[in-house]
Amino acid sequence: MSKVFDCLYGGPNTAKSESAARLIEHVFTTTRKRSRVVLGDGSGLTYQHLVDAGIVDMCEFGTRPWPQDTMQKLSDGWWPNAENVLVKTDPAVLETFGVCVFEGLSVAGAYIMGNVKGGLAERSGRGEKIGQDSPIRIVEGDVNPANGQVVSGTGPGTTFGGNPPSHYNVAQRTLLECLQRSKALPIDYVLWTAHEADNNPEKDINKESLVGPESVGKAMTGSIQRNFNNTLHFVTVAKKVKVVDTHTGKPVDSMDLEYRLHTRDHFSATGSTQVRYKACTRGGDDSLPAYIVAKKPGEGLLDYYTQLATMRTARTASLMAAPGLSV
Repeated sequence: MSKVFDCLYGGPNTAKSESAARLIEHVFTTTRKRSRVVLGDGSGLTYQHLVDAGIVDMCEFGTRPWPQDTMQKLSDGWWPNAENVLVKTDPAVLETFGVCVFEGLSVAGAYIMGNVKGGLAERSGRGEKIGQDSPIRIVEGDVNPANGQVVSGTGPGTTFGGNPPSHYNVAQRTLLECLQRSKALPIDYVLWTAHEADNNPEKDINKESLVGPESVGKAMTGSIQRNFNNTLHFVTVAKKVKVVDTHTGKPVDSMDLEYRLHTRDHFSATGSTQVRYKACTRGGDDSLPAYIVAKKPGEGLLDYYTQLATMRTARTASLMAAPGLSV
């Protein structure tokens, strides 16, 4: 099982991917282990210097056909060969990698639900019925108002589909299965990133407004973190700083951004809302701060893992030193 299986989530430009990239750099410099990045969004440039250095292998899945099969295979450690076909990786080879990053949970859900060949919406466009809901099907062409049929030759005939309610259940189950598969990878760090999403408070057991990792729909917003070891929320917070005015040469007040990594549930830093933001550190104690401020974007994650390791080592040592303990 993976030693670390965590979720990093937050809005755009909150240093989720930069944090993963700095972790990859740290693991390589300390263990010489290379890493993998499974990519579905636009964060590839964050890792490009690592790809150029031969430290990272990167696979983009967003345009591959058959999303459910693709995501399951990537979660099992399959990888593209020279012909760009996914093939199984020997477990002994997987053990040589230090980090595997899935970018990410939100885009994988949209990919499974979408219009790429084999996606659930594309299946609807072909008239395939999944569940009890009627498929949503759009055909590019003029429609005869008398019978509702597309008039032959009036358009390209391209079909597009939508997502009826039954698709969400199928996509959610597929995504959860992929998480469990990836948890079994024999790699030191397995990380999933995600964007932010709110829940549907009327359907929440406590009727509480929440923000958590985005997956498929709103049903799993408050509960998907149970599938991970730790769930960390990345935010940027406005702060006052002193800068030198270029005209007068005098220090003046200005505004900048502070990068924070939240280790447990919290509310807005400004106190302007009563929405609970989900985060979780398992096995933590009072010595772990509620949030970690990064001096540079991405450094907070390394600080977090260092503090967590120090804290757990101290707790273990305290237990081993307890009177009457025998092992």
